Amino acid sequence: MFGSAGDGKNRRTKILSILAGLLFLSAFPTTAAPNSDEAAEAHFQRAAKYAQQGKLDEAEREYRLGLKISPSAEAYNNLGAIYFKRRRLSEAVSVFERAHRLSPDNSEISFNLGLTLYQSGDLERAIPHLDAGAASAAHSADAHYLLGASYFGLKQWQRSISELEFARGQGAARAEILFLLVRAYRNTGKPKESLDAAAQLLRSHPDSPLVHEMLGEARDVASQPREAEDEFKAAIAASPQAPQLHFLLGYTYWRWKHYREAIAPLEEEIRINPNFAPAYFYLGDSTLKEGKPEQALDYFRKALRLDASYGEACLGMGEAYVKLGQPQDALPLFRQAAQLMPARVEPHHWLGRTLIRLGRSEEGQKELAEVERINSARDQAARILIPTAVPAPVGDSAHHP
Repeated sequence: MFGSAGDGKNRRTKILSILAGLLFLSAFPTTAAPNSDEAAEAHFQRAAKYAQQGKLDEAEREYRLGLKISPSAEAYNNLGAIYFKRRRLSEAVSVFERAHRLSPDNSEISFNLGLTLYQSGDLERAIPHLDAGAASAAHSADAHYLLGASYFGLKQWQRSISELEFARGQGAARAEILFLLVRAYRNTGKPKESLDAAAQLLRSHPDSPLVHEMLGEARDVASQPREAEDEFKAAIAASPQAPQLHFLLGYTYWRWKHYREAIAPLEEEIRINPNFAPAYFYLGDSTLKEGKPEQALDYFRKALRLDASYGEACLGMGEAYVKLGQPQDALPLFRQAAQLMPARVEPHHWLGRTLIRLGRSEEGQKELAEVERINSARDQAARILIPTAVPAPVGDSAHHP
């Protein structure tokens, strides 16, 4: 009933967060501005010392005390770096924005703000800051890579390729750049360039978790689920805290209907990556298929809280209510799913059957008629697009699909 991980709310939209975690924010030293309050500067100096010692609680406290006395772009930047390291991304964005307002031409601060917005999943807002951050000599290649990753997440494939190739040309042929180029070229219908990037990835980074991920996906597409499982487990072993890898393993189990096995890796994914809506959706669907509709409801709610346009989660939540004997509660969810996924038959099917169950037969039959209309339109389109006969290539005895 539900879409695959390749649908609109797919894992690939946010899988890019696995990559930026490999970068580090540079917290540059705070210096006193002319006429700055000596007390504020003393707090900043103590904060910097604590940060160097790894005492982040003490460093955070000292930066905040100093900033109450006197605003400082550098101090806000360093406080943002502490929040970033602790994965308190919304707080990091807030203080980096304050730093940016105080020093709008500072490319280091722009890069830090862009990176944090990217990590938060706010790709469109990240782009202008990353573009400004590309002026930083220390972060130019990283900024172009993240711009490419952001455009990839927004499905702007050609822009993504341009930025990724720029980063690649600067000598930054990191595994994650090649990994995205493989897909971006494939999505623009350039198989040769895609294969070239894949070959370089395999040759230069044979032990990268991204190589195992790429091979795992290839095994899955080739209907080799156990081999795919082995590759995803190898990726996890190489980078156990990386976002998305546990999700890929759980999704593979889900896709091959091993719902009980899917639950543990999906739970691990939300521990590592608590703002990733697809993990909650597939947990909801797996627990629903395991006969636990109340638990599934909770997961679907969390998916919708993170992404209100997640049509599959509306559909799953409605089905859970039906299985709990609460069909009236399911109706608005099925209607919402139909609005969010107008080309899908499942919302109309569930809505029609549920209306009939509630004694609203005429309304229900209209929804089931919509199912027939969508299926008929799809069949007609297929007849138009697929010719009745395809001449065989001259001199070619091979069979072609």
